[in-house]
Amino acid sequence: MTYYKIINDRMVFSTCKTLQLEDGTWVSNPSEETIFANGWQVYVPPIIPPQPELEPDYEQVIQAVKKFLSTETEDLTDEDALDVAALYPTWASKIDREVKAGERLWYDGKLYKVIQTHTASNLWTPDHTPAIYTEVSIEEWPEWKRPTGAHDAYNKGDKVTYNGAHYVSLIDANVYSPDEYPAGWEAQP
Repeated sequence: MTYYKIINDRMVFSTCKTLQLEDGTWVSNPSEETIFANGWQVYVPPIIPPQPELEPDYEQVIQAVKKFLSTETEDLTDEDALDVAALYPTWASKIDREVKAGERLWYDGKLYKVIQTHTASNLWTPDHTPAIYTEVSIEEWPEWKRPTGAHDAYNKGDKVTYNGAHYVSLIDANVYSPDEYPAGWEAQP
């Protein structure tokens, strides 16, 4: 227990395990009666009401900004979306939840667009499932990637870089490389 006493206009605290009596003698483990008789009182700390949180923490602010901007980020062009890619939800936050076609997700430092509505699964990461995710890119001449089906086939006018050279697709639904089907591609200077 803690006790206090006003000495020289100051509040002095003590546990009163040893106590000097008014006659100058010291007493070890004095009784409460002796402690009180020498002017000490039981100290009861004031009740301090809980203080309100003055500001939200950093993570709360980030989540609030993302939620606030989510409706506005849906309408951005791919170029503008890449400028604010960190505002999009992470792919991991969508696991076991439905993601809709056209929705953009952040994964492994890149922005991906959902190609077809599905329930996100940790078995289908965006970088390994081109049938349901495509990387958002504004590269004029992106590297040629083997299409896995009609959803990611090249269409007439699509530009690619293949083996260091630039090509433009001459046909729709082009799933062949310039080597495999040269008639489907036009080399560019």
